[in-house]
Amino acid sequence: MAKVENAIPADVPTLGALQLNAFDSPEFLEMFPEPYTMAAWAGFVQRGALLQSGALAQSGLQTRVVLVRDEPGLPTAACLLHVAQDRDAAAEIYGPWQDRWGAPLPGMSTDKLDAFFVPMKTQHKAVLGDAPQIFLEVIMTHSTARRRGHGMALLQFVNAMADEMGLPLYLDADADAVSLYKRAGYVQQPDEVRTSEEFVPMLRAPVRA
Repeated sequence: MAKVENAIPADVPTLGALQLNAFDSPEFLEMFPEPYTMAAWAGFVQRGALLQSGALAQSGLQTRVVLVRDEPGLPTAACLLHVAQDRDAAAEIYGPWQDRWGAPLPGMSTDKLDAFFVPMKTQHKAVLGDAPQIFLEVIMTHSTARRRGHGMALLQFVNAMADEMGLPLYLDADADAVSLYKRAGYVQQPDEVRTSEEFVPMLRAPVRA
């Protein structure tokens, strides 16, 4: 199984490029242009590094980036997750997407980004509300490194973290990846709560030892 480790600031350029490679449809690249994507991942990694160093308070919503490296040591798969250990932290998940990703740059379409993020937020809140949880927001693998078990390695790492903390895990799955998440213990939620046309709400309950 591939080794999973925390991202460091030097990984930011590769993580930004990894997102642009993994989600390369014209619509997605228009919503998330390169400068914005790079800045967003710089913020995610910085928050995770501060958390790991102890320089950031352990209360509130905790952001982490974990990844798998290739032989030269560059990130080839990664996931972005947010840990909410209490109801106040969980409520932060449902705040404006700009709070996590940053303000849009000039020329970016706020309407398109709202149409992307808000339906996912709505179905997420319908499933878990403000319950303490881990939100797996992004999981991605470079196109040249797929089908090597990297995605499953990341999922198993996050699953183990959630089990240790006794927290449920939530994610919005691309339809093509639903079977992968089911193999990792995630359960597709009822159609009645689904509000996103693109993404399927999925939940994993913690496994007690």
